[in-house]
Amino acid sequence: MDASNKPANLFRQVNQGMVLLFLGTALLLFILRYGINGGTSPTPFEFYRTFFAFFILFTLTTMLLTFDFNPLGTFLLLFLSFTALVVIDYSLTDFLTIRLFLCLALQMAVLSRVQWPYNMGITALFSVCSTLLQDLPPFLGENTIAGSLFPIASFEIISFFMLLLFSGILHSLVVKYHDNYHKAKEQIEILNVTITKLTVFSQSLQSYARTAEQQAAKKERFRISREIHDISGYMFTNIIAMMDAIIATGCRSSEKTSELCMLVRSQAHDGLRETRKALHLLRNTEDDREQGIRAIYKIKKIFENTTGVSVDIEAGNLPSTFGDEIDLILFRVVQEGLTNALRHGHATRVRILLWIVDGSVQVIVLDNGTGAKKIIKGIGLAGMEERISLMQGTVQAMNAPEGGFQLTVTIPIGCESQGENVDDPLIIG
Repeated sequence: MDASNKPANLFRQVNQGMVLLFLGTALLLFILRYGINGGTSPTPFEFYRTFFAFFILFTLTTMLLTFDFNPLGTFLLLFLSFTALVVIDYSLTDFLTIRLFLCLALQMAVLSRVQWPYNMGITALFSVCSTLLQDLPPFLGENTIAGSLFPIASFEIISFFMLLLFSGILHSLVVKYHDNYHKAKEQIEILNVTITKLTVFSQSLQSYARTAEQQAAKKERFRISREIHDISGYMFTNIIAMMDAIIATGCRSSEKTSELCMLVRSQAHDGLRETRKALHLLRNTEDDREQGIRAIYKIKKIFENTTGVSVDIEAGNLPSTFGDEIDLILFRVVQEGLTNALRHGHATRVRILLWIVDGSVQVIVLDNGTGAKKIIKGIGLAGMEERISLMQGTVQAMNAPEGGFQLTVTIPIGCESQGENVDDPLIIG
């Protein structure tokens, strides 16, 4: 048995137990009232036969009503139960005892199939109908109060109606509490799963960033070492060869020695200049790491692998990068949109649309989640608006027309940030 269905199954079992309790109480009261030989009835055999035949039918159909059936089956069971109740009512003379418990059993069985708040309306309707049932027209059979139509409400009539109404309202409130508790528990489980997925996503992103940074640093060291090796190896080899030539002459010719020394000095000077040039170029060359749209595709892959949510990206007419500042903002927008789609909307599919429209880059994050009854700007959305306002951009957060949630951000291309830098340049991987 699924653990998540245990509360619902337990509630159904308790409800069925209460129905059986009411039916058993009615049967016990019948035996105590009429005995085992028909009591004061002039035809005890027919009286007992009628009661027990329809009591068995009523018990069977009422208990079946507490289970799940299609609408047609439910209507048929309800019709049979109500018919049996009518026959039983007209075979008895006691009013507040046996009849009341039979009506309570049927009421609880019916209300077990109705959700809040409709069960409150069913309670009122059932209480009225059951009370009027005690005063059906005389042609249906002999009745102790038939034909009166309650011109003066007796204590028995009022008590019968109030007890049915009170028990129905109490049962409806219990159903409401049970439904709210069950929904809250499911919501907590969903939130726990969402938090776990977001935690794994964050850890995966951080782990990837650390690994990428280490790999980039390692590649950078290798590149620097290769460049310096090539330059210094060539230069120092030439210097050594010329110094060997000076030594070989024994300094016998001052003119030749001076010429060789000038060549050595020129070679060393060129080597120093080339080394500085290589270091300067390497320092100003961008790392071979993922930026711009490539960084967004990377976070998409990590998000899908860690959460199981499908993400589709339409890059449109975007270039590979807009520069550090806009690249960072686009990355943060996508990151915030993905997080909100999972955390708040419980989405299973997300679409990311990136286009250049009228000199502005536009990013739209759409999900198929639950949307939002009321949009409250949290830290993430407020921070995003502050970041994008410095770029003279706009942020729109709304429920999507086709369902789910939609986040739309527009940033003018070529606008400089108005104020302090909001973050370090984005380079991922």
